[in-house]
Amino acid sequence: MLQIDILPCEKLIYAYIAQITLIAIPIIYAKVTHYDLRNYGLRVSRKLLLPGVIISVAIGTGLSLISSPATLTVGLIILSCLVAPAGEEFFFRGFLQTHLMQKVKGGKRFFKFYLSYGLMLTALIFGAFHLLDIFLLNVTFAGVAINAMFALVFGLLIGYIYQETRSILTPVIMHSCLNGLSLLPL
Repeated sequence: MLQIDILPCEKLIYAYIAQITLIAIPIIYAKVTHYDLRNYGLRVSRKLLLPGVIISVAIGTGLSLISSPATLTVGLIILSCLVAPAGEEFFFRGFLQTHLMQKVKGGKRFFKFYLSYGLMLTALIFGAFHLLDIFLLNVTFAGVAINAMFALVFGLLIGYIYQETRSILTPVIMHSCLNGLSLLPL
């Protein structure tokens, strides 16, 4: 049976702190270096929005069939559907991928898609970051490793969309859809 609690647990508080830190790093960097925050994808673009959301819904639904949490809290819903997508996309796509694509030149063609080295490196770091879920979720290391692999592949997908649009809007919406649907016990 699905249990919904009002107060977040101690682990969720640490997860919120981690997300706030991810948001703070680009802002502090921009302030110190006088970098324009608008260069971090803070613009609206509908390009690739519909295909991206459809793919995210499909992946999120598939993940919910494999592993949805036994206990669903309000704090976990807010973290998974709002805070984490916004914070992680602002940091990983907007900040990190933007800078890595400027610093690390080149890339590889994958079918008809061009993936820059900055995009691939960001996706790898994004996947590795999700290994930290072992401290948040009650799963085995194998489960967290599988989750990190999904995050790496998803990072390539949303990284490509960011690379093409220079907007974090679609990646944030995709991330929210995937996380939200993966929480549902289907």
